[in-house]
Amino acid sequence: MRIVAVSLVTVLLITPTYAEPSLCGSSTGKSISVHGVAAIQLRPDRVSFSVGVETRATGVAEAFKANTVGVNAVLAALKQKGVTPEEIQTSSFDITTEPATKAHSRRFKVGSFVTVTRSETSSVGDLLQAAVGAGANQAGELRFFVADPTGSRQHGLELAFQDARSRAEALAALSKKTLGDVLCVSDQSVYPDNEVRSQLRSLGYNGTPIVEPGVEDVTFSVSVVFELK
Repeated sequence: MRIVAVSLVTVLLITPTYAEPSLCGSSTGKSISVHGVAAIQLRPDRVSFSVGVETRATGVAEAFKANTVGVNAVLAALKQKGVTPEEIQTSSFDITTEPATKAHSRRFKVGSFVTVTRSETSSVGDLLQAAVGAGANQAGELRFFVADPTGSRQHGLELAFQDARSRAEALAALSKKTLGDVLCVSDQSVYPDNEVRSQLRSLGYNGTPIVEPGVEDVTFSVSVVFELK
């Protein structure tokens, strides 16, 4: 048993280890890593918003029935304005109990939201007003966005790479070096995921709201490793 143990230790000591090869290795042993960033402004081509109805009653069936009537009226108004069934989705539905207070007895609250997403961005004000006029008393999640920002990806990455090279050249000059070949480059961009732009709550106004889509900044980022000479 003692001889086996010594042999095992010997084997472990002479087992060779290999270093993981560098994916961004420089022939000179010197490199510089930089990030380049560029932003492109794009006109939003999609709009999305949510409208809903909240109803309260002392009985859950009564509250549910009133809510169904209200939501159906809102849906009918939206469809009358040209919104198609494919552009409407139920996004929230809940039934909650409100405890009794000095002002009222125990009651039930039913809330139902639908979300509209469409490519016609100029009509959103009219649609919101139509929904409110039909009985919607809740609204939110109003957002304008670019459906597919990848169409500008090539140009954005080119600008980001130029920014990275400019940064690398400046740093190389400060260190009395010059840039060599590109050793590694990767796309670090995070593309928009329908970020919320604004919200509206508890609508009770008259007249069509003024809604402007503006522009959306799409940021491109690259990470580049250059060889230093």
